[in-house]
Amino acid sequence: MGRLHNLMLLSAGFFSTLLLAQEMSAAAGMTVKVSTTPIFSKIPRAQTNKDFQVLLRIEAPPPVDLKGRVPIDLVAVLDVGGGGMSLEPVKKAMKFAIRQLSDEDSLAIFGPPMSREIIPKFMNIHGNRRIAEKKVDELEGRRFAHPARSSLDEALKMLEDQPASSSVGRAKFIVFVTDITRFSSDMPELSKYPVHAFGLGASHDAAALRLVAQRSQGTYSFLDDANADKVAAALALCLGGLKSVAAVGARVVLKAASGSGVRIDRISSGGYASSVSHVDGASGEIAIGALYAGEVKSFVVHLDVPAAPETSPGEGVCCDQQQLLVASLDGQLYTSGSGVDVVVDDAAAAGGGGPIQDVLVVERPPAAVLPKVPSAIVVNHIFQFRVLEMVDAFINDEILLRRTPATDVDDLGTKLLARWERFVLEHQFWVGLDLGSLDGEITAVANSLRKQQQHVVGVSSSSSMAAYIFSWMSSYKMQRPTAMGSPAKVVGVFVTLEVHLTLQVAITAESGGGDGECHDECEYSCVEQLPPAPPLLVASGRDDDSYRFNAAYEGVISLDDINQFMIKIYQGMVKANNLKQCHLMNQQPRAVA
Repeated sequence: MGRLHNLMLLSAGFFSTLLLAQEMSAAAGMTVKVSTTPIFSKIPRAQTNKDFQVLLRIEAPPPVDLKGRVPIDLVAVLDVGGGGMSLEPVKKAMKFAIRQLSDEDSLAIFGPPMSREIIPKFMNIHGNRRIAEKKVDELEGRRFAHPARSSLDEALKMLEDQPASSSVGRAKFIVFVTDITRFSSDMPELSKYPVHAFGLGASHDAAALRLVAQRSQGTYSFLDDANADKVAAALALCLGGLKSVAAVGARVVLKAASGSGVRIDRISSGGYASSVSHVDGASGEIAIGALYAGEVKSFVVHLDVPAAPETSPGEGVCCDQQQLLVASLDGQLYTSGSGVDVVVDDAAAAGGGGPIQDVLVVERPPAAVLPKVPSAIVVNHIFQFRVLEMVDAFINDEILLRRTPATDVDDLGTKLLARWERFVLEHQFWVGLDLGSLDGEITAVANSLRKQQQHVVGVSSSSSMAAYIFSWMSSYKMQRPTAMGSPAKVVGVFVTLEVHLTLQVAITAESGGGDGECHDECEYSCVEQLPPAPPLLVASGRDDDSYRFNAAYEGVISLDDINQFMIKIYQGMVKANNLKQCHLMNQQPRAVA
């Protein structure tokens, strides 16, 4: 009961904010949402636009709206010990992961090559947690230096050998934790299963782990020497998503509206694989894979829009309106019905009605001149994807293909800032542009390159000094949190509720009950408390100790909503801590007026 009480205390500060989120999501429905926003809502009828940008957003419902989630098969590859790193933080992190998994999940663990086998085949978590933890205690460090590949190869082979039926309704992931300083030059086939890579210590092969994560649509995190003992907290940034999977095999299918003449030119999708039909450009696709509860994925679709045809504008529109694009979501989406949790292959069935899609409609008035005020949210997402392209070019030119001595780290930081300043100047007249946290983040990335100067001893170390910029790029490309040297250094916008709660549990466990707050190590963005919402109750003004319901919530939430939400929090905490809820009395926590 103590674990549940502590976690309830951790989440209490989020109650008001979560309650508002609960009401907003309930109003929007309990399924994945697809939305499209054009850069301009109007295009003159006779005008053509060769690069008409559209913001595409995929929003998964928060955990509170899910009555369950997709069970997972997790493979942990723990290749640690040869570089002087202690195994104890890794063992503790793995035990933390075991306790976070649900009874429906399964786990396999591979140690370094030539070491004792840990759990070479999937083990059901239900009833086997203690056995799995004892197996983790048997983990031995690497006995000799080797180009790290064989452990990862074994994990991939084990997954490939699984019968096809075992993948139905389940999500499969690999977590790769290593301090390897030199990776094998030839990479295994990584496109099928996401590999979430964690590099330990300043000398690990950051470039190789970045490539592993990039090719598999996973993420790359790292812990520097000062934070190498915080493996559980770094792992929590990943586990919070893995244990709240709302969809598997999710993909967005794009189709130009029939008769519109629109072509899909290209798709800005970051680290997610995307494709466009080369025949006529009438269709495209974005492969997301696993979608976590509470996640929002944003992409920019670039259209070639011709002058409006004289024919009918399309079904469901009239007059000066025209359909340009249809965006639909396919995949195995989680749903619940009649008390039975199932995963369906058809998004339409999961949505409980029509398909999960959005149809982009714009106005095509006859006027030749219209006021052109672009959508600010679209402008800022276009800018963000261009920033990623700029930093990618910097990484390729100055780090991966660098020919000058790597000890000249200060020069790299200065070069990055110079590119950034030029880039901002080139976009300074963009209407609606807001740099937000990007300026501080790019500065922090440049500073990290400078700080690594004392660790760099030669050209071969150039990838290690770039671990921070690699991890930052991985976070933005996959739109998920990564540990950038420390679990406290993350891109906060990608931290979902489930990730935040999982991280707080890990921090509390590692600190032996400490407050888990960020202090001096936070540079620009750490996991902090959410801004407080208005209080639910305010003083009644009757010169006594009585209170009344805050008028700010009238018409938004009721006391019954509060009661139901408290029940969901309680039940969620029970499930998250693998506890059993007693049913001796037919009573549930209630809020009173």
